[in-house]
Amino acid sequence: APLDYRAMEPTDLRMRLRDMGLAGLGGAVFPSAVKLDPGALRHCPTLIVNGGECEPWITCDDLLMRTRADEILQGVAIMRHLLGSSEVLVGIEDNKPEAIAAMQAAAAKMDFAVEVVAVPARYPGGGAKQLIETLTGKQVPSGKLSTDIGIQVFNVGTAHALARAVHHGEPLIARLVTVTGHVLRPQNFEVLIGTPMHTLIELAGDREGATGVLMGGPMMGVPMPNLDVPVVKATNCILVKSAELFPPLPKALPCIRCTRCADACPAELQPQELFRFAKAGDFGRAQEYHLFDCIECGCCSYVCPSHIPLVDYYRYAKSEIWAREKDKRAADLARERHEFRQFRQEREKKEKAEKLAAKAQAKRAEIAADPTASGAPDAEAKKALIAAALARAQAKKAEAAPKNTDNLSPETQHEIEEIEARRAKIRELARQPLESEEKP
Repeated sequence: APLDYRAMEPTDLRMRLRDMGLAGLGGAVFPSAVKLDPGALRHCPTLIVNGGECEPWITCDDLLMRTRADEILQGVAIMRHLLGSSEVLVGIEDNKPEAIAAMQAAAAKMDFAVEVVAVPARYPGGGAKQLIETLTGKQVPSGKLSTDIGIQVFNVGTAHALARAVHHGEPLIARLVTVTGHVLRPQNFEVLIGTPMHTLIELAGDREGATGVLMGGPMMGVPMPNLDVPVVKATNCILVKSAELFPPLPKALPCIRCTRCADACPAELQPQELFRFAKAGDFGRAQEYHLFDCIECGCCSYVCPSHIPLVDYYRYAKSEIWAREKDKRAADLARERHEFRQFRQEREKKEKAEKLAAKAQAKRAEIAADPTASGAPDAEAKKALIAAALARAQAKKAEAAPKNTDNLSPETQHEIEEIEARRAKIRELARQPLESEEKP
């Protein structure tokens, strides 16, 4: 059923969108319910809709803007309502004139201002930070989020999915996917999440000579282990490789410190230094050089004359840092639990000692107040108790009849008599100290 987003509490609406599985369809797949929360600022002044599909061969966003511009801007209206944005910018690369015209026509129908801006078709201009700088001239500080400077960015596919969720009650169960590369009929498909990739490749016309499949574009795509891998929310493109399109890379040579990678880096990093630290396992220094500002666009690897797979080293360094941080958190948690256990044991021991001390103090106070009520037996009572215990033991022994004493030989009888005599002597010796204590 449709949702009346204007009448709903923003928190309730975000939770409904979370339950519908809405996530960023630009590649990061970040939960949309989190990004639609303006946080402590209560509003986000600038909302940017990213239509800058900059990577070669990918055209799913272009097709979406050409055919469903109205629904995209309906989703933008919902984003604007939740974020409290006063400025809405739509960035589209200038090599997509049909998409620009369709979005401008749809923007003219809206009851709020939407500025459709043509941006240069330059890779990787579709990155969120790069698009923010192109449209607003602002730079997102290192280690910060775009919301820290009052800007939020969403992909056009996310806006379309948001409109479908709110106006039609449709969860995120499908998306547009480009199937291209070494196929007979490159095209876009609207695909249910979970569809095996080989199904789409067969629909696009499978060809002989395929050497592999990338999920994503040629610069940032991830190699797939096999064609049974399903389409997920992050699958914007299925790129079939061939020896002609993707010739084998030459053997990597030592870095010659030419700094071409630094000139090409859109994040203004120093890739040669990051490579050196990642290769040496010096992950702390890599973080000091802003490793996590790297968007893994592959520009540095593309221009490297030594053919070093630089991005692979950065991904390795990031994964190692994440693994170590996870281990550190687990170790910190274990240490905190151990320290709390020791604290609890010491506390319980202290409380027990305090209780015993208080009980002993109360007993001493009771004896001091009334010695007769202490219940402590005097010396005469002790002696009487001991004598009574001895008497009971002797009576019990006398009552016990010895067994196996019939038809004994004279030698055995004589041996028993000697043992009984020794026992009687021992009892007599044990009784003498008690009798000496009873004499005055």
